[in-house]
Amino acid sequence: MFNNKQVVIIDTGMDMTNRSLSKHVIDGVRFQFSGNEIIEDNDFQDDHGHGTSVADTIMQVFSEAQFYIIKIANEEGKTSTRLLKMALEKCLNLNIKYICISISVTSEGYYQQLNQITQQLVDQNKLVFVSVKNGSQRSYPASLPTVIGVNGQMFCSIESFLFSKNKEIQAVFDEAPIFVYTLAERFAFFKGTSKANALCVGRSMQLISSEVTNSVIYNEDITFSEVNDILERSALEYEVTVPEFKPILDADMDSNLVKKFGRYIEKAIYETTNLEIDIHTLYKVPFICELTGITFNNFNYFWNILEKELNHTLNDYHNIHILNVCSLAALLKYLEELGI
Repeated sequence: MFNNKQVVIIDTGMDMTNRSLSKHVIDGVRFQFSGNEIIEDNDFQDDHGHGTSVADTIMQVFSEAQFYIIKIANEEGKTSTRLLKMALEKCLNLNIKYICISISVTSEGYYQQLNQITQQLVDQNKLVFVSVKNGSQRSYPASLPTVIGVNGQMFCSIESFLFSKNKEIQAVFDEAPIFVYTLAERFAFFKGTSKANALCVGRSMQLISSEVTNSVIYNEDITFSEVNDILERSALEYEVTVPEFKPILDADMDSNLVKKFGRYIEKAIYETTNLEIDIHTLYKVPFICELTGITFNNFNYFWNILEKELNHTLNDYHNIHILNVCSLAALLKYLEELGI
């Protein structure tokens, strides 16, 4: 019998200094090379940030999640298929149903071995979720018939998703940037198929937990086939729309808000990037762009500076949505809505 709140994350590890997330970690291991040999130890501290962001994304959908961490990627986010194979073999001996892999390879060299291991996991009624390589239609192990492959699309919603159990890559979830934890309790925008896969895992845990609780048909040993049926049926309950960014960029600028917040935004940009920006040059361009120097990675620092300038602090940075900061007009409106 599985605990449906537990999930294995095979990635870059977990930032155990993060008090909000580390309390959800039940255990973990690291696999790494020593020469040509693979060794196992219990140092799964994240020194990249990707695995921590995966975990926090899952938490934004399913706050009861508990994590078993398997670190196989280094500080550059790089790993190997041999390490992935070892991690999956480890999962055969863990009594945990959900396995999240936001790592991909394009080579078919280990196809047979990965397919065999993931089939063993399916036979144990375990569920393996794998992201497709960004920019690709297929990659491994996401394209294996024994896993739930996940691609991404810009829905800007954690609710909406597409699912077709008969496709090679069954799931399409939102890949739009989400503001979540990275290292040292800092925030960064996390996006792409890795984010989409983490979202898929969280939503699946949420949906299946509800099905098991409320249904006389399913129990904790729910099968791979049954999960595919549930996700395909659930996808039809949510309207999928792709947001139009052009109207946001073309939105009329409120001159009063420019006067109220403009100089503070200019100063925060300068403190973050050393770029002296005239706020009026940002009317028709994305706010996060080369012109401003603001990126998905340094937005956290920019926002910290802006808060100090405005003498206002958000209680939870998770509430910062990409649509609220993707243009100057959107940012000004958001600041007004915060009651600053």
